[in-house]
Amino acid sequence: MNIVSDINDDELLASLENNIDSADSYAESEIGHQRDKGHRYYYGQPLGNERAGRSQHVSMDVFDGVESIKAMLLECMTADRNVCRFDPQTAEDFMPAKMATALTNYIFYRENNGTKILHDVIHDALIAKTGIVKRYYKNLYEYEEETFEGLDEPSFNMLMQDTDVTILEIAEEAQAVQAQDAQTGQMIESSQVMYSGEIARKIDKSKICIETIPPEDFLVSPRATDENDADFCSHRTSRTRGELLSEGFDPEIVAKLNEDHDLFEDGGLGRDSVDGFRKDDHYDADNDRQHVTIYESYIKKYRDDLKKCVYLKVLHSRNVLLDKEIVSEKPFRYFTPFPLPHRFHGMSLADVLFDIQKTQSSLKRGVVDHTFMTNTSRFIANLSLVKNPRDLLDNRVGAVIDVNSPNPENVVRPLPMPNLSGTVFQAIENLEVEKESRSGVSRMARGMDSTVVSKQNSSDLITQFMNASNRRIMVMARNLAENFLKPLMHDIYKLAVEYEGEKAIQLDGQFVPVNPQFLGDRTEMSVAVALTPDEQAQEAQMLLSLDQQFTMNPQDPNLGGMYGASQRHAMLSRAFELLNIKSSDMYLFNPNSPEFQQQQQQMQQQQEEAAAKQSEVEKFNAGMTARQVAVLEGQLELDAMKEQNKMIIAMENMTHEHEIGEAKLMLDTEKQTHQMEIDEAELALEAAQKRNVSIG
Repeated sequence: MNIVSDINDDELLASLENNIDSADSYAESEIGHQRDKGHRYYYGQPLGNERAGRSQHVSMDVFDGVESIKAMLLECMTADRNVCRFDPQTAEDFMPAKMATALTNYIFYRENNGTKILHDVIHDALIAKTGIVKRYYKNLYEYEEETFEGLDEPSFNMLMQDTDVTILEIAEEAQAVQAQDAQTGQMIESSQVMYSGEIARKIDKSKICIETIPPEDFLVSPRATDENDADFCSHRTSRTRGELLSEGFDPEIVAKLNEDHDLFEDGGLGRDSVDGFRKDDHYDADNDRQHVTIYESYIKKYRDDLKKCVYLKVLHSRNVLLDKEIVSEKPFRYFTPFPLPHRFHGMSLADVLFDIQKTQSSLKRGVVDHTFMTNTSRFIANLSLVKNPRDLLDNRVGAVIDVNSPNPENVVRPLPMPNLSGTVFQAIENLEVEKESRSGVSRMARGMDSTVVSKQNSSDLITQFMNASNRRIMVMARNLAENFLKPLMHDIYKLAVEYEGEKAIQLDGQFVPVNPQFLGDRTEMSVAVALTPDEQAQEAQMLLSLDQQFTMNPQDPNLGGMYGASQRHAMLSRAFELLNIKSSDMYLFNPNSPEFQQQQQQMQQQQEEAAAKQSEVEKFNAGMTARQVAVLEGQLELDAMKEQNKMIIAMENMTHEHEIGEAKLMLDTEKQTHQMEIDEAELALEAAQKRNVSIG
């Protein structure tokens, strides 16, 4: 039994019509009025109580509160893109879980501009109660025209076999070519057909799409309390006939479609009031560019053969059914800033600031009017004595009033103006305090209270005050992460496993191939504890302090080897993430990576080589010590022998000098004796010869 074929189309359209009317009436009751009012107050448009000739000032309290909270929530959700991460299911599942987290973040932030999606969802929720997104897989193809020429028959046949190629134009041309005869080996001339023309190549651009839906275009059953238990919901869109025809719908059915002109009060008037233009006012004469209203509805129906209810997806207009199919779930996720139990629509920030903006505007208008009337006073005058009454009516600055009276002060005098009561400013201040308590955003957190910056208030004290004042915003951020972003990331991952193939994802500074088919089913996902940048910086500082304490004494018996390389890498990597330092693996090796193992082996080998060299040095030093002692002893003996030899030589020198002295003395004595003998001989010879005689 096929429920799709067994349901009568007319009955189904009638059921959908009743549900749409009910949901539309629910959305356009007080909810639609508050949404319209929220947009007008956000834009600062007139409140409706203005008086001619008086101040038209509008206090922008709703704008101020919305933009302040939007900035904080966006900072929380985009400062660390791993706000939601998949938890490992086993010890070996750490890297696959990290890949799954990186894949979902890549699809959300890179392929779908996740920052803008978050901005639009938060903006809609703060003003119009709910921010809604729709996620789905879109089969999208683009065609590029290419030209080819000079293709031979084998190349052309190969081109024709490509299923992504469509021949647009083809031309054949016979050309003479030189070829070698296989039998004779001679060059012969033959004819060959060459192909030229144009083709259209189909390029697959299919991807997972996340689309922000205007809240006024989302219809839900009044009985619904959240998106899971809604038995009916519908997305109202405006499509062109050409878009529907390009998706393959029957032209006769598309021709029957039209635009709903009775749904102008759809809550979008306030949104469109910023520029006064409505999409409903635009009409195009081209038939394929004419817009028609299409509903993508999801309705719960009972299936008798399965004894259970299933969701039926129906694409239709008010009176024409385009397509229907059974689906397992609805593709919508929504966020409301102030959720109410047992109600689908919560409260927006604008809802709690309407009366404050209106009262503030009235008080500030009174201040402006009083200032204006004080500077341009009204007069009491006797016009019979004023020559030109127009001088009083125009009240020009520095104008002369000509009067026929010797006492002009009695003719024209200013009308006394009461002083502005000081309670007005006290009331304005009280309303500012009440706005802070309602919205949860203090002037200190917005940086608009200069009195907190003083010598008496330290930076830590100011930070504590700001964190305390932002508790309500943190609850809202936790709600956004847990109840919107976390389920949306789950949905994205399931779509990736079902439809996506292998992708190159940047993970820890490197591009790695990630195939969702091999990552398995995942249900466990956690939200980061620290959401704000200040909390992230504090957590990072705490982790770095713990690392310093653990590594200060690695032999601490209390640790017992619990803090190893893997634990330290995980702690430092988390600190890098919290400090928003991307690609931590550029600075830290993963202990489980081959590079780290190779480095460890090299370091161990170097340590072993260093230990061996140290042992050799020690042995050498030990041998050197023994040799040094022996050398020292020999040196001492040598020194002693040197001293002894010096003494012997000195004694021998003394003896030798003494002997030389004695020999010299003997020689001198012999010389004197010989001279005496010569002198005696000369005397004897002179006496004999009786003349002077010299011998020698």
